[in-house]
Amino acid sequence: MGGSFGGGQKRPAMFAHTPHNAAILEQLREDSDMQRVARLCDHYFQSYFPKLHTLYSNVLELLHEDNPEFEQNFAGCLWAAAHVNFLLAVTFRHRDFLNLLFGLCAILPVGSYNYQRGGHLILWDLNLFLEFPPGTVILIPSALLEHSNVSILAGEHRSSITFYSAAGLFRWCHNGFMSDKDMCAHALPKLLKRWKAYWEEMWKEGLDLLKPSS
Repeated sequence: MGGSFGGGQKRPAMFAHTPHNAAILEQLREDSDMQRVARLCDHYFQSYFPKLHTLYSNVLELLHEDNPEFEQNFAGCLWAAAHVNFLLAVTFRHRDFLNLLFGLCAILPVGSYNYQRGGHLILWDLNLFLEFPPGTVILIPSALLEHSNVSILAGEHRSSITFYSAAGLFRWCHNGFMSDKDMCAHALPKLLKRWKAYWEEMWKEGLDLLKPSS
């Protein structure tokens, strides 16, 4: 639920759903407990990574100014989108390449399962194998770190909620509300050269934005 940009879209837009699914997701979005979860995750984001949180805030504001139909997914939560996996949520080893390289997503598992025997979060690049109890929130750079989680025992239930923003949204705003393709096609050579040089050095700015608050 929420909005994104990529996969052939001409501009950022809210996700399209069938009428049946849209009604369910709207009910979930209006649920008071879900709203509290969204605000809690955003609070952690702002508390520990204030510089990066400001970037997300600015981008969301620009997206709405560019297109008023691009709405904030949850009040008090600056991730553009959320993904909910129900009942037997398991993710295989992967990176979320479509997210901002130095961006953060918030992951919250819920359900009834023995977190000491299953549901662990694995961060492969860091050689970390973490217990991940229901109700725990973790912020990870999911495009940068390869991650997965362990299956749970038979008869148990585990769902998960993930808040994230696609990298395409940041590029759209940085390009002056146009795609990389249009930027490359229409920018003057001197501007295009600076644009490419900027992106090659973007990782340095990302490191600065990831510095936690003291």
